[in-house]
Amino acid sequence: MKTLSRVAVFFAIASLFVAAQDTMKKSDDKKMAKKASDMPMGMPMPKPSPEMQKMSKMLVGTWTTSEMFEVSDMMPKGGKGSGMAVIKPGPGGLSLVEEYHSKGGLGAFSGHGVFWWDDQAKGFKNIWCDVTTPTGCTVAKGVGNFDGDKLVFNDEQEMMGKNEMMQNVLTPEGSGITMVMSSGESAGAMKKMMTIKYSKPAAKKEATPAGQ
Repeated sequence: MKTLSRVAVFFAIASLFVAAQDTMKKSDDKKMAKKASDMPMGMPMPKPSPEMQKMSKMLVGTWTTSEMFEVSDMMPKGGKGSGMAVIKPGPGGLSLVEEYHSKGGLGAFSGHGVFWWDDQAKGFKNIWCDVTTPTGCTVAKGVGNFDGDKLVFNDEQEMMGKNEMMQNVLTPEGSGITMVMSSGESAGAMKKMMTIKYSKPAAKKEATPAGQ
């Protein structure tokens, strides 16, 4: 009987210990849950600005391109070219990324550009990299802005040892876009250098089975 009493006491103590442990665990869980609820939520992700949304609506897509080069120091005989451009949203839609490839007046040409809205500069900034740039890439000093439906980029860069004013004007035309690039020693002396027409590729027609 004494042995049974000792066993009963042992189990009673063990039960009390387990209950105490369970109570402590629940208390710790509540404390951890409260701490988690007190912690601030993660940083909200930024959204594309209205300007960025307008630019994306205008430019995003896969385009075929036709190039027309004016007679200039860079192209003494002028020239023509054709190619393709793929313009797509960057991470979070906060930028645009362009991949450009063509053949023609400049031989085999390829370029890569990134465009984004800079709220402090109150305009679009961009960086452009291509096979004709000795440094690999050029960071625009100027900015771009919408002038009505037109998208106008103004910049100043060194070209062939001269400091040149640059202007690119992109104008929507039907389902396509025409870009005119001009340059000159001053804003009033700029001349057209080249024109690029961006067009949507024609839809492929499905082959009709023979006999139909």
